[in-house]
Amino acid sequence: MPLPPTTLLLLIILLIVVIFTLLYHERVRTGKMMVHTRPLRALEIVQRALANAAETGRALHLSPGPGSVGGRGSTAETIAGLLTIERVATEAALNGASILASSGDAVAHLALRGTLRQAYQRAGLGQDYRPANIQMLAHQDPMAYASGVTTLYGREKLEVSQMLGSFDHELLLAGEVGGQLGIPQIAGATSTNAQPLAILSCDATLIGEEIYAVEAYLASAPSAQARLVTQDVLRTVVIVVIVVLVIAQPLLAMFGIRISF
Repeated sequence: MPLPPTTLLLLIILLIVVIFTLLYHERVRTGKMMVHTRPLRALEIVQRALANAAETGRALHLSPGPGSVGGRGSTAETIAGLLTIERVATEAALNGASILASSGDAVAHLALRGTLRQAYQRAGLGQDYRPANIQMLAHQDPMAYASGVTTLYGREKLEVSQMLGSFDHELLLAGEVGGQLGIPQIAGATSTNAQPLAILSCDATLIGEEIYAVEAYLASAPSAQARLVTQDVLRTVVIVVIVVLVIAQPLLAMFGIRISF
């Protein structure tokens, strides 16, 4: 039975992504390619918090948002948040800083626990992993999750709150309370509903595709750098294809050929 055209197209795109990633991984690993990144203020705040947390005794709050792994429309953002949390948690473990993590979904909670356990093991400090510091504040109820974050803000002394992942309108509730309490906050989301709210209520914001690039900023591993370059290349290709089709559409229409977007 032949594959549906949509499935075949997705498989071809996936194959292209894998090939590009492997190609750039090898070039970065062998030193044939240097990846240059621009400064991101949000990461500067996180790195400063990592340096200060061990001395102040205040914890770092890490959140991938209320979205689920496997949920429609939230998986990519949640995974990006988990990858960032793993990198930050590894540095925090090495620095002796405390971590307090939260999630708003049962599946994401299990993934978050595994992510932090792996981070401590990567740092060689598996014995310092504390499952009790990973809290599920709600289940598939974004506003209830944000309310739980505000309660956490009032109960714990935090060096920084990193909310990067799947967020929407509920981000404003957590952001406003955190701002009133003087907690440095960074937020990152791809939702157009969440982005202006994050800019208004948080100290620094990662917008759109920036949340997928954070891992490469925090890790020098060739795999992370290769994924970043692959994203840039594919985004450029998509933009070029769209521009070409828009320009070509009037010409093709003259010959009775129509393209639907």
